[in-house]
Amino acid sequence: MWEDRYDYIPTRESIIVLKLACVPEYMPWFRIYGKPYLLSPEERQRPMAG
Repeated sequence: MWEDRYDYIPTRESIIVLKLACVPEYMPWFRIYGKPYLLSPEERQRPMAG
């Protein structure tokens, strides 16, 4: 059974739906109300898309 352990790993569907992974309208809101330290330095320097 130990040698076949990888046959017993449960599989699940991905919980990330690519269509919902990015909403462009979210970034301006996040820049106002979010926590900028969660963004990378490069993202903090980007001009807001509007």
